[in-house]
Amino acid sequence: MWYNISGGIKIGKKIGIVVEYNPFHNGHLYQIEKIREKFGNEALLVIVMSGDFVQRGEFSFFNKWEKTEVALKNGVDIVVELPLYYSIQNAEIFSKMATRILEYLDLDIQVFGAESNEIEKLEKVIELQEEIAYKKKLMEYMKQGNSYGTSQKKTLEEYGLGNLVRSNNILALEYMREMKNSELRIKPYIIKREVSEYNENKVEDSREKFASASFIRSEIENYQNDDEEKLLKLKEFVPIETFEILKNKVLKVDVKKEVFKLFKYKFLISEREEILKIYDMTEEIYSRIFSKLKNSKDLKEFLKNMKSRNFSGKRIERLMLNVVLNIKKEVLDFEIEYVRVLGFNRKGQEYLKKLKNSEKTKKIFVNWKDIEKNKGDRISCNEKGNLEVKDFFDYKKEEINNEEINYLKIEVEKMGFLLKELFFGESERLNPIVRKS
Repeated sequence: MWYNISGGIKIGKKIGIVVEYNPFHNGHLYQIEKIREKFGNEALLVIVMSGDFVQRGEFSFFNKWEKTEVALKNGVDIVVELPLYYSIQNAEIFSKMATRILEYLDLDIQVFGAESNEIEKLEKVIELQEEIAYKKKLMEYMKQGNSYGTSQKKTLEEYGLGNLVRSNNILALEYMREMKNSELRIKPYIIKREVSEYNENKVEDSREKFASASFIRSEIENYQNDDEEKLLKLKEFVPIETFEILKNKVLKVDVKKEVFKLFKYKFLISEREEILKIYDMTEEIYSRIFSKLKNSKDLKEFLKNMKSRNFSGKRIERLMLNVVLNIKKEVLDFEIEYVRVLGFNRKGQEYLKKLKNSEKTKKIFVNWKDIEKNKGDRISCNEKGNLEVKDFFDYKKEEINNEEINYLKIEVEKMGFLLKELFFGESERLNPIVRKS
């Protein structure tokens, strides 16, 4: 079926993908090609993309605008941003909100890569994980000292499904769980990942053109200006648009080191009650951080001191960013306050016009200033009739309403802009990238 939209353009199925493109490589291009092969060139392809920060709890290797430019040049019609406060959280939150945004954009299908293309098996896992017997087995393994991930794997092995606990399958399960639990209209479709593990650190000699984003990042981080051979080797694994950015990528600052310094400073000077307002911060984690932080000379030592079966390194890195960016518990309310469009082509532009004319999708914005205008006002009158500005730390949970939460969300995003400018000298662009063709 084709849909007529303005501008004399027809579209077929409306397809969504959740991505990080950190950086965009041949595996991502393969996925887009497979989507076009399955659904045709008339299909509308929309991506929800983490921007300058990614789910690993760190800065994106490519910034949001570099990623948007490459995506539009390689077959994507619309790029929208997964808000910062969701993009750096665990797989459940990251997946839940990304899928909800795709649903909000009125798309038909969410495509994702997974190690298994048998949707029935993944659906079986979701059903099992809701059963009391499964939960009891899981808790038994955790009591034995296993991490949550290892316990999941061991529990599923008892059902003959242990091989499904792999990085991309975990995200696939969360996407599908959200579709089921929230009774979303959007449907899942899997394109099986044929090559490369998410976090591989080497590539087999026999592999001709595929490597993971982790491998590519690792190689370029270790790249020296006189090692042209290593740089040219990466050219085999990425489209030319990505390579042009890669070859000019110079890492002038150790960002993780700088984030750790900011985190340590803010944690140690802040009152305990204020730090406990941060998302994912608990009394137990606070106490552990407090006891380990002063005696940790750098990030590596801190993460080593903090690590336990309950606290993975990545969870701690995410939590560090939550503190630095002032992401409070109230901000993670799972409500869509705005959808920020980062880029589009002509087909995407016409579809966005159609959405903007609907009352159901009025929260779509193509200009950052319009998002700011949509926020709550923190200026108010006190009892004496004088104007006062309410600070972040003045908010009490019972006082916070939707407008104020929206204000806090926008302030988190702006703090992200500030950090990017501080570390990389890159100011935030306010308008989307428009590709004419």
